[in-house]
Amino acid sequence: MISNRIKLALSVLTALLFFCGNVDAQTLEQLARQNFFDGKYAEALPQLKRCLKTAPRDSRINYWYGACCIETGEIDEALPYLEFAASKKVQNAYRYLARYYYLKGNYADAAENLETFLSAADPNDTLYVQQAQFLQDIRLRQKFMHRVEKVTFIDSLVLEKSSFLQAYHPGSDAGAVYTLSEYSGDENALDGTLFLSQMGNRRWQACTTDSGRIALSTSYRMNDSWSAPQIVDGLPDEGDNNYPFMLSDGTTFYFANNGPESMGGYDLFITRYNPDADRFLRSENLGMPFNSADNDYMMVIDELNGLGWFATDRRQPEGFVCVYTFIWNEGKRDYYDAETDGASTIWRASNIVSIAETQTDEEAVRKAKQSLFRLMLGEQNLLSGKSLPNVDFIFVLDDLKDYHHLSDFHSADARKLYESYLKAKEELAALEAKLESKRDAYAIASARKREDLAAELTILETDYDTLVEKVATLEKRARNTEKTFLSK
Repeated sequence: MISNRIKLALSVLTALLFFCGNVDAQTLEQLARQNFFDGKYAEALPQLKRCLKTAPRDSRINYWYGACCIETGEIDEALPYLEFAASKKVQNAYRYLARYYYLKGNYADAAENLETFLSAADPNDTLYVQQAQFLQDIRLRQKFMHRVEKVTFIDSLVLEKSSFLQAYHPGSDAGAVYTLSEYSGDENALDGTLFLSQMGNRRWQACTTDSGRIALSTSYRMNDSWSAPQIVDGLPDEGDNNYPFMLSDGTTFYFANNGPESMGGYDLFITRYNPDADRFLRSENLGMPFNSADNDYMMVIDELNGLGWFATDRRQPEGFVCVYTFIWNEGKRDYYDAETDGASTIWRASNIVSIAETQTDEEAVRKAKQSLFRLMLGEQNLLSGKSLPNVDFIFVLDDLKDYHHLSDFHSADARKLYESYLKAKEELAALEAKLESKRDAYAIASARKREDLAAELTILETDYDTLVEKVATLEKRARNTEKTFLSK
């Protein structure tokens, strides 16, 4: 009798545990589902992971989990779950698979999955319209992936967008670029730029049209005044046109546009002026790596020094941009080849994953960095030549603070480093003068004398390059040391 009672109790207990377990599982799934549809993906993710342990073949849970992985940045985790859900015809899984392949740079598979999603979606639905636009973006990127330009980058600098032009260092022969607020002195001016030609007799600038669209206008200097601005003819009619720059040839024109031909946000475009028609020719999107799904703008080219700059907010927090400095190839564009370079290399280059990976020509990089340093040094010399009262030098610590005296340094170590920097800079100026003298002598020397001078020049140029690196390193170390000291 006791034995039967025990068996009965065990049976009841087992049933209760099974029932409670099912209730807990249902409750967890319901909670995870609610969090998912409320957009609380980070909260839903661990809950769905637990659900998968008890229901690994549930197509809905697989879809929710894979989607949460995409939404929370756990991209590599998402693929098998989304593929399983898609194999079970969960329609939204195709949409997230498209995002997965898009983020991985596989635009062909991204387009295929998104087309599958759209084929069964309601064309009148808002989500359909959004995804159709996304498909256009994917196809545009797919098109540009076939023509990713080989560009050698030598530097990058992240700073606040309000002061992004501080990262540009073109020589005076390239003209001058200003923000509209800087040029006009009006803090409430349009968020755009103005380009002043090398001769200072023509300018291009962003302006607002009657329709509220941003366009580019141009005007000429007439004695002591400027002509009435005229809207530039021949540029895209859709989207905003902004951030103008004209090469010294007076023909090649760069600008940014955020219309339908853009990959997302502003893209950089190039066009050429046709004097016979008095208008610009059809604009061409510069493609990748210059453009991305984010805002890319303000191309500036210093032809004399073979350098270029552009700004982008890709991978940057709100309010910040990254300015890239690159070697300008005098208009000769070279592109990656899918067969010889490989898909991974091209994708990394198109997204500027690594500056170092683009630096395949060490000698070209060395010369470009040397040119950049000379331009920056020239700017400092120009600034220090201004009639600023009680200023020994101008040392830019950050966007908000400049030092003018050694006593401004709070860190003794940083002060010593900067003293060494100033001394090394004097040595560099003396060495540069000596180099120029030797080069002048070499130009007029006899053949026999040139042999001796060539050997001297080789030694001097090696010493010069070493000193250039030393000066740059000392300044950087002084800045970092001072910043570290102030942050304590």
